[in-house]
Amino acid sequence: MTRPVPAAVAALADAFCPEFPPDSSGPAYPRASSVGVDREMVELISTLPARQRAEFDSLLRALESPVANFLLSGRAVRFSGLDPAARERYLRSWSSSRLGAKRRGFQAAKRLATGLYFSRPTRDGHHPLWERIHYAPPSPSPTAREPLEGLHPTVPEVNAQVNADVCVVGSGAGGGVIAARAAAAGLRVVILEAGPWISPPSYPREEKEAHDRLFLGRGVVTSSDTAIGFLAGEAVGGSTAINWMTCLPPRAEARREWAELGGMTDVVGPDFDATLAEVQRRFHVSTDESTVNPSNDALRRGCIALGYRQGADWDLIPRNAVGCASRCGFCTFGCPYSARQSIRETYLADAMRGGAALYSSTRADTIDIEGGRARGVQATYHAPAGDRPFTIRARAVVVASGALQTPVLLLRSGIRSPGVGAGLRIDPTTAVAGEFPSPVRTWEGPHQTIGVYRFQSVDPVAHGPWIEVAPAHPGLTAIALPWDGALDYRRRMERIEYTATPIVLVRDVGEGRVRADADGRPVIDYRLTRRDRENLLRGIEETARILQAAGASRLLSLHTPPIEVGDGSSPIRPAELDEFVARTRSAGVRESSIALFSAHPMGSARAGPDPRTSAARPTGEVHGVEGVWVGDGSLFPTAPGVNPMVSILALSWRTAGNLLASVRSG
Repeated sequence: MTRPVPAAVAALADAFCPEFPPDSSGPAYPRASSVGVDREMVELISTLPARQRAEFDSLLRALESPVANFLLSGRAVRFSGLDPAARERYLRSWSSSRLGAKRRGFQAAKRLATGLYFSRPTRDGHHPLWERIHYAPPSPSPTAREPLEGLHPTVPEVNAQVNADVCVVGSGAGGGVIAARAAAAGLRVVILEAGPWISPPSYPREEKEAHDRLFLGRGVVTSSDTAIGFLAGEAVGGSTAINWMTCLPPRAEARREWAELGGMTDVVGPDFDATLAEVQRRFHVSTDESTVNPSNDALRRGCIALGYRQGADWDLIPRNAVGCASRCGFCTFGCPYSARQSIRETYLADAMRGGAALYSSTRADTIDIEGGRARGVQATYHAPAGDRPFTIRARAVVVASGALQTPVLLLRSGIRSPGVGAGLRIDPTTAVAGEFPSPVRTWEGPHQTIGVYRFQSVDPVAHGPWIEVAPAHPGLTAIALPWDGALDYRRRMERIEYTATPIVLVRDVGEGRVRADADGRPVIDYRLTRRDRENLLRGIEETARILQAAGASRLLSLHTPPIEVGDGSSPIRPAELDEFVARTRSAGVRESSIALFSAHPMGSARAGPDPRTSAARPTGEVHGVEGVWVGDGSLFPTAPGVNPMVSILALSWRTAGNLLASVRSG
């Protein structure tokens, strides 16, 4: 059913992305509503949690209320009735308002409108920006190798009962490892995955389609105050199917915390070293294919110019790739060449060849618990012809749905100890854009191959910032870049071909919580601590220095209003760098005044000896319920201080060993 488009939505879409006629600088741009962005906004809003839908409805009513606008601005007008110039003034006033509600409303609408407008063709497979910046999605051969040839997901009958020893909910880094070890031990294993099964040649090649098919919440999941955007996978392979392939072991500081705070005393010893080595071997981790593209090379050049030491201050990043050959750089849409050695290509393949049954497009609704022990899972298979509920009876249930979904499944199942949902860590992230004289094209080649670790130790216990590179495809770039008027924003977008995009990450001191709303969906509460804000600012400053040392001609933070120095024609001068640092310091890190992201949610069902502060025992088994195990990054007592994939693999290998011992003992 097609939903009607409120006048305010069409007006917002066209204010952010209006029509531009062709001129000397480029081709014509159609207005957003003429290519259906307003309809897509309405459809996406309808998928949001109830509270955020209600907030959007309130925003639209405020925009179209003459009375509200008279009280707020002295003019009794409707937003949709304003001319384009007046709409821009209106939006600018909201973007920099002292009222957080106005800033939140501006940022939420801006992210939806611009992200949708630039992430897919406007017509006939083309987009005027894509042509201008030489952005072309690859067209791999449909005969690309399928490493899971002969293996297929299982389709359940309606109301069927499936018997198993172990039911694993989630097919990502944690669930895949545990399923493989359980199957190798001869146990009957069932794997449930909420996302779809997609063979490599069928992975989407356009950004919007990739978000729709491969990302949790279609890529628009945010914190409850909408200040932080979350990126997580929802497909067979989980986030390992779409992440940026950075493979680093947890920092020593984190391992000590896991032993001291989480009671996981073995993670500081040689056995865990061996586990880390084993999972990296199976994931084919190496630097053999860590080709340094121009965006990463900007970090490398800047570090060398500043005298930073390779191997201590910065280094090449290992990746889980074999046969990549740097062919495209569209890894975040799934690898059509099967070069990415994700869970799908490794442990999940091992599990299925060992007899495990995989049910894709299947949601785990609740865990069945009787007499304080897990007895199975109630699940629903989602098919075009209609939903099919069915039951899995199992002796053990592993919850490995990711840190945003794992605690919610526990809560839906009546497991409500104080530690469930608490302890959320996210590695809060922002970015600095550096423009260079020559093309950079961050979307070409491997995404993250240079990491800067020099500043992690400026804050005790490695809570300082570290710096990597993000692939700036047009849709994600549009969401991140500040908007202060349609023409300036379009010109900024047209320069991204020449822009490097280092990101700043912080091992957070603070923590948040994941709750379940009335519909059983996750609600993410998270606010940065003062210390984490300071560390983000330090990271922004140091990234700017590195980019200047690399020869950048313009610097831009993700603040609104924009903080930008340099004219793009000559290298940034020392005085301009000082100005940039001073202005970012003055602006600070305020919610909905700077773009913030997280691709690393973790810790929301953390391990620990005390059920009042943790969700699971140090073994990984949930407090108070026998046979329910946490099998993903939710188990982290604190953040690992690096991209978490290898840490999840290793801790899940450890949890699998504890689970197998428990099952064998009866």
